Amino acid sequence: MAIYEYRGITRKGKNTRGIIDASGTGAAREKLKSHGIYLQEISEVKKLKAKIRFQSSLFKKRTGVTGITRQLAFLLGASLPVDSALEGVIDQAEDNDVKKMMISIKENIKEGKSVSHAFADHPDYFNRMYVSTLHAGEVSGKLDQVFERLSTMYEKNRILMGKLRSSLTYPVLMLVFAFFIIVFLVSFIIPTFTKLFAEFGQVLPLPTRILMGVSKIVSSAWWAILLFIGLLIYIFYRIYMSKKGKHYFDSLVLKLPVVKSLVFGTFTIRFSYTMSLLLANGVGIIESLENTEGIFRNSIFKSMINDAISRVKKGEKLSRALSSSTVFNASLLGMIHAGEAGDRVADVLDKIGYHAEIEVEEKIKTLTSLIEPVIIMIIGIFVGFVVLAIMLPIFQINQIFG
Repeated sequence: MAIYEYRGITRKGKNTRGIIDASGTGAAREKLKSHGIYLQEISEVKKLKAKIRFQSSLFKKRTGVTGITRQLAFLLGASLPVDSALEGVIDQAEDNDVKKMMISIKENIKEGKSVSHAFADHPDYFNRMYVSTLHAGEVSGKLDQVFERLSTMYEKNRILMGKLRSSLTYPVLMLVFAFFIIVFLVSFIIPTFTKLFAEFGQVLPLPTRILMGVSKIVSSAWWAILLFIGLLIYIFYRIYMSKKGKHYFDSLVLKLPVVKSLVFGTFTIRFSYTMSLLLANGVGIIESLENTEGIFRNSIFKSMINDAISRVKKGEKLSRALSSSTVFNASLLGMIHAGEAGDRVADVLDKIGYHAEIEVEEKIKTLTSLIEPVIIMIIGIFVGFVVLAIMLPIFQINQIFG
């Protein structure tokens, strides 16, 4: 089977284009004709190589994986065979990159590859955790349940990230709006008053002199300020990309008073849900920890999980292996230990993730309610300073001519 890109016209006379798989050009033409598309141009797409890198944003990839997983869970749950379920996803895919990828997966499965290996050829979309879970589902014969659980987990992650984004959107917009107001005042309004005050030759109050000095620097050396900011960003990026720099900044994030609790809470949610999913589908505890480690970018969290892996390999239980971390308190470790005693670790971790999710949501609401008045207060202080700096010399002028 080959993959073709085509351009054609529908029965309603609308131009259309897309991707289709067929045994040859003639078969592709007939297949398109059966769908009411009259072919104008067709060309074969070269066979997709393993580990192909799609030029997609991280958000686009995550959204694509969530959608694919949800559709496969529904289709496989309706007792459709894997190839028919993949065909259904291909037909509904709107993004050409995703469609090419799914066609490639379907063809690889037809050629004899397992489902997990076919998905593993696209690591930009499907990480180690995803592939390991699929492999466990294949071994246990519960692939439909695996896709359902993966779909649930990705939906929970999407909802959590959506709440974080929506909670921060308003404060960020306020800060951006305030920044542009400040730039406008300092660059255009203040210079007008500066010329006016200079004509009277009076000694200006300190707030006015400070504001005029800032305005002069911004107006005359804005390019130097932008260059300096760009240089700072570049230096920060270079330092962060180094091993020591990344470790320093990752540890710094975990020490910030307000951010710390949110980061730890988010880690607990992702760790608990991922481990629960893998263990519930028969993945071994060491392999589960190794795959869970791969979903995190923070070097502190990665070293924390690697330490737990080393301790589990030496024969320690999960609750004991995690006891050296600063994330899991005695209560959580006690719950995991109880789960180990009753062989219900996956269920316990799922409950831990659920309760951590509730706590994070409450913290987000509290943080949002605190951020808004703080930003308004900061904006008010600056505007008040500008008004004071402008009004004081005006009062002096009134006294002179009064």
